[in-house]
Amino acid sequence: MITQKEIAERLGVSRTTVARAINGSSLIKEETKRKILELVKETNYEKNYIGSSLGSKKGKKVCALVVDSKNQFYTYEIKRGIEESVREFKAYNYNIETVTTDINDPKAQIKELEKIVRRKDLDGIIITPLDKKKAYEILKPYLKKLRIISLGIRLHEDIAHVGPDHEKQGKIAAGIMLNLLRTGEKLLVIDNGDDKVSSKRYLNGFMKRIIKTDIEVVGPIEGNGIESSIDIIENMCKQEDIKGIYINRYAHDILAKLPEKVLKDKKVVTNGIGRIIKELLKKRIITATVMEEISSEGYSAGKKMFETLCKEKDLDKVWDISKSRIIFYENLED
Repeated sequence: MITQKEIAERLGVSRTTVARAINGSSLIKEETKRKILELVKETNYEKNYIGSSLGSKKGKKVCALVVDSKNQFYTYEIKRGIEESVREFKAYNYNIETVTTDINDPKAQIKELEKIVRRKDLDGIIITPLDKKKAYEILKPYLKKLRIISLGIRLHEDIAHVGPDHEKQGKIAAGIMLNLLRTGEKLLVIDNGDDKVSSKRYLNGFMKRIIKTDIEVVGPIEGNGIESSIDIIENMCKQEDIKGIYINRYAHDILAKLPEKVLKDKKVVTNGIGRIIKELLKKRIITATVMEEISSEGYSAGKKMFETLCKEKDLDKVWDISKSRIIFYENLED
């Protein structure tokens, strides 16, 4: 009988892609899924769970403690990726319960974590830690009992991790901006602080790259929130001949509320994705955005947890850095 590995080799894809297609995953392209399923049908492939190192009959239970971001697209995609991993390995009686807490309330997350570690039915925890020091203090006594993976934010060198390199993504955004602006043209940079996940790192990477050039950087200017940032940008564009704009946080809300005449002929590059950013790309208000593969991060964390719990793979030294994507209007997917 044909195996998933043989199907993968025939089509020149990974075995993981084959498994995703068979399990109805939405994380792969429809054309790829169609080709795989056609070959599956032609070869009469059948799932073989007998003797495939299944988990114990009682199964494995995991709790994913992730953040509820202001950008709901981020939260949705992380949860979607985690759910995809559960669907893929459902035959192993593998389950992940997802719990969200407010990204701006690290204390609430710590309280939730304190409750979670006391549960006797759990085998593992996936966490996006907002207070890394406190979270590690709580988890440390349980490291021999529970498998732990941090997601999005690196928790500790002792903990396996899945996530993006946000500073690198900031540098990529700066590189794009450099190709859009000419020598001596003015770039306005707005800093709206640290969301504990990405915005500070985006800005650090952006500034490290941009200051080594002949672009005249105005800022970073503290934005102090959405409405204040709108006022700052409007005033600066009146006072200075601003040709480019970069905002490290709340960019989608700020740019959506700014009068289009203010943004006319401005080159705008940002980080992240979401419904509003997609709309702004379609309107050509945003020139480009640099984003992480969010759903793939959730999936990867779920998959790695499965592998260590059900297939006894070692999680030590696992540092999985997700890929970055550059999105222009021309390659925007709905």
